[in-house]
Amino acid sequence: MNDSNNLEMALNQLADLVKKSRLNSDWKYRSYSELVLHCGVFFKNQPQTPFLKRMTPRSCYYNCQKLAFENKELIYVEGYALAQDISFPLSHAWLMDTDGHVIEPTWEVIGTAYIGVPFSTAWIKSFLQLRERKDNLSIFEGNYLEGYSLLKEGLPTYALAD
Repeated sequence: MNDSNNLEMALNQLADLVKKSRLNSDWKYRSYSELVLHCGVFFKNQPQTPFLKRMTPRSCYYNCQKLAFENKELIYVEGYALAQDISFPLSHAWLMDTDGHVIEPTWEVIGTAYIGVPFSTAWIKSFLQLRERKDNLSIFEGNYLEGYSLLKEGLPTYALAD
């Protein structure tokens, strides 16, 4: 079994555990793993595109939002990834270039598998502008500030990158 299959299987298990709890059964998605599995895209593992130097460690959301806002050719992606030395899914952000390749500005070594939602830069900017906090939190993990709107209602179609 390859790492993408392992990542998908682990996220399905997480989503199933939350469903079994019967919490928030009236929401469109009960967990971000379920949302990402439904709306996300799997990215092929390929050698790192020589695009940029490593940025601030453990600041993937900040790093990727900053770069996506500065460069129109980069797309902000948020979801889950498997790191080289960790066998469970990590909440993570990365960038996608115009060819659909992963750009990894935070980790020293590119991950072994990625699944995430590519977001429209315009939508991210407008979504974050409405947030009380302005500290580059994760779109998903920081969604408690919006009352879990993305889980309750799902992503608007204009939130997704073309």
